[in-house]
Amino acid sequence: GKFGRRDVSFVSNSNPVGLDPSDPAGKDDIVTTGELHVPVNRPVIAELSSKDVIHDYFVPAMRIGGDAIPGSLIPIWFTPLKTGTYEVICAQLCGLGHYGMKGTLVVDTPQDYEAWLKERAELAGGAQPASSPGAPQQPQNKLPQAAGKPEQQPAQPAQSPGQL
Repeated sequence: GKFGRRDVSFVSNSNPVGLDPSDPAGKDDIVTTGELHVPVNRPVIAELSSKDVIHDYFVPAMRIGGDAIPGSLIPIWFTPLKTGTYEVICAQLCGLGHYGMKGTLVVDTPQDYEAWLKERAELAGGAQPASSPGAPQQPQNKLPQAAGKPEQQPAQPAQSPGQL
């Protein structure tokens, strides 16, 4: 699997991550809002960006954080070691809506993550994702920017030379 092309010229209210609608590689991309699911014990790379100002994607319970900067893709890499639901906040004072910039990171068992992927694909119109957690070379997990929130897209299980 390959993620679809993104460009700032495609960003709109209906396409907050700027996916190129003519790119066939993006047809099986899964887009969610406010909640990111990742599998436990698998390295994850999240590329952060923003539509408006600098934000900071921060998961306090895991001490994971990174700036989301307009026009840039900033990678953060982590390996979640415990299943559960974790609060995501914006840790950069970024404007009047800052207090409400929250989301959720859900660390799933491999089986629950697979079920979530299947459900997201069905909600997107039946297209099956190109992979599952058992095939890390074809990751499929994205979380777009909600209005005024940092964009946490794409997040993907990744191969790693070892645990981080």
